[in-house]
Amino acid sequence: MSWTFLRDSFYLDFLPTLVGDDGVIRGPGGNGRVGAVARIDVARSAAAVLTDPDVHAGRTYDLTGPEALSLAEVARRITEITGRATTYQVETIEEAYASRQPYGVPDWQLDAWVSTYTAIADGALALVTDTVERLTGIAPLNLTNLLQQA
Repeated sequence: MSWTFLRDSFYLDFLPTLVGDDGVIRGPGGNGRVGAVARIDVARSAAAVLTDPDVHAGRTYDLTGPEALSLAEVARRITEITGRATTYQVETIEEAYASRQPYGVPDWQLDAWVSTYTAIADGALALVTDTVERLTGIAPLNLTNLLQQA
């Protein structure tokens, strides 16, 4: 049996949803960066692989957007493009757990939410590749493109 792995970075489409009702992105992401990829780019990449699976058999592709942004840069970009005043507030890990505790979700879900930010902080999501463009022939969306299309 043949296989091809598509390893998606954090979803670019999700970044704007991190903004709270008060216009603040909160989390322990520090100054780390994320090479987030748009879901449409993941879908187009998957379609390219499925169109010619033999060419991609046995390969692993890291799918990212064209830039790695800090959460402060995400907040500035949201402000610039949408006009909605948005800022980033660094939380400690303890503050992050405490601020999400009222949602009443299981511990594993809290861990998942907080670990997204810690993965940004430690550089695990900073990778930027040209894979989307190589697979599809189209440059991946960046956050500005995504926000302008919304």
